[in-house]
Amino acid sequence: MTAAHFAAALAIKSRVPKAPTAALLVAAFVPDFIWIALATTGLEPTRREIFFDDWSHSLLSVVVCATIAAIAYRSRGWEVVAALWLAVTSHFMLDLPVHPKPLALYPHSSVHLGLGLSSVPSMTYWFIQSAVVIALLAVYVSSRRRLGVSTRPLVASCVLILGWHVALMPG
Repeated sequence: MTAAHFAAALAIKSRVPKAPTAALLVAAFVPDFIWIALATTGLEPTRREIFFDDWSHSLLSVVVCATIAAIAYRSRGWEVVAALWLAVTSHFMLDLPVHPKPLALYPHSSVHLGLGLSSVPSMTYWFIQSAVVIALLAVYVSSRRRLGVSTRPLVASCVLILGWHVALMPG
């Protein structure tokens, strides 16, 4: 789902032009960065039989991280704050239908959320992701074009993200 996270950050950028692009791109991956740190230390085991990512990917954890990220940008105005908050929380929303295991409401919660699409064949999963990526890039391109942004950087961004997505196509 990495391409979709990049595309979501760009779609948000297209609606809030004064939000820093790099911050939005990083914000869209905050749960994964936290997961990497916690998995490295063993706090979120990664073996298939005991995979656990509630600390980094639960709804509560993502909302807390989004709030912290947004507060860090409070001096830039409420639009930027909202954009950063949305960039972090978009990670949860994009993972919700396709995450390898249902996402917890909060760490160690008995309530888990998900649509169960992770059990579909990998190629079907890839096509579902493709539709999401294309839809988000369409928002990005249409909004940026309305603002008069040159076509070249828009095309370059889209080619980069779509290329990344194609590179991750299942074998």
